Amino acid sequence: MRTVTTRALVVLGLGVGLFGGCGGEETQSTSEPAPIEPAKDAIAKTTENGPVKATVRVWPAKPTLGESIYVRLEIEAPAGISIDAPFQEAGDQRLGRFRVVGFTRDTERQPSGGQLQQQTYTLEAPSSGRQRIPPLRLEMIDARAQGAAGSADTRKPQELLTDEVPLEIAPVPAERATAELKPAMGELPADVGGTSWTLVAGIAGAVLMLGSGSILAFRAYRARRRIEQQRSAYEEAVAELRALHDKGAPDADTADGWFVRLSGIVRTYLEHRYEIRAPELTTEEFLLVATARPELTEEHRGLLTQFLERCDRVKFAGYRPDTEESLATLSAARGFVEDTRLREAA
Repeated sequence: MRTVTTRALVVLGLGVGLFGGCGGEETQSTSEPAPIEPAKDAIAKTTENGPVKATVRVWPAKPTLGESIYVRLEIEAPAGISIDAPFQEAGDQRLGRFRVVGFTRDTERQPSGGQLQQQTYTLEAPSSGRQRIPPLRLEMIDARAQGAAGSADTRKPQELLTDEVPLEIAPVPAERATAELKPAMGELPADVGGTSWTLVAGIAGAVLMLGSGSILAFRAYRARRRIEQQRSAYEEAVAELRALHDKGAPDADTADGWFVRLSGIVRTYLEHRYEIRAPELTTEEFLLVATARPELTEEHRGLLTQFLERCDRVKFAGYRPDTEESLATLSAARGFVEDTRLREAA
């Protein structure tokens, strides 16, 4: 939500069904909690817009520099009203020029069905002198007016802006500023803050060991991945060849597609099994690359050459083999895959 300070938003649903569940209290806090009740001399300013009332309370009324300052935002609304209220977390967040060092939020359901939300900020003043708590901006939507009879204006968010609260921050009293400091706690060792060469050497050795171990682990991981890919290449090829066999031998009209798929299965298997990167090579170029692998025997090279040339005859020369020859070609492809599969070392 947009406010005069940098802060996020928490949506406060103030109606039956907007919060979900049964009525009760919700509490959220960050950093140290603020006092439960404001001081008697707390500064209070109330702003109303229709059925919604927002009250800002600030205490102590006359703070001293270094003293915690508390700001409580109380929002009261009946059932059916939803409110976007400013939310501020502790840390490096700010409320105007004040640093927010603590935050609490409590939500309580009223007997009338409405909700009462309290957001309390613990602030740290930047300096003494005149300061101000900036206005807090809220947006509300009246869900009760969003029926068929509701106008477009009633469905738009309405703004509620609280009044700013001026503060006079007193400086630190002179007696506190000139108070006697506590005596020194003793002499520090001569090498305080130094780093032992033994520690440096140990850290360097540990870094080297971790680095070399990481390299070896990465290489082992890549080797395992390569073996898994080669094994899965066989499993995928066998599954696709089985599926092609189950469809039966092709006729004259389907021979082209059938043999294109058959040769594609074998080529994909070889690419994954032997890590050949040749998806766009011609048959002749692919054969040169594949048969150059030292893992293939002379017999395997011959079988692969005959198989791919037979597939090319069907694809490019218009050759139409009979059913027996087509199934024999598929059987030869299955035998080639089985013979060249990656096997466990004895």
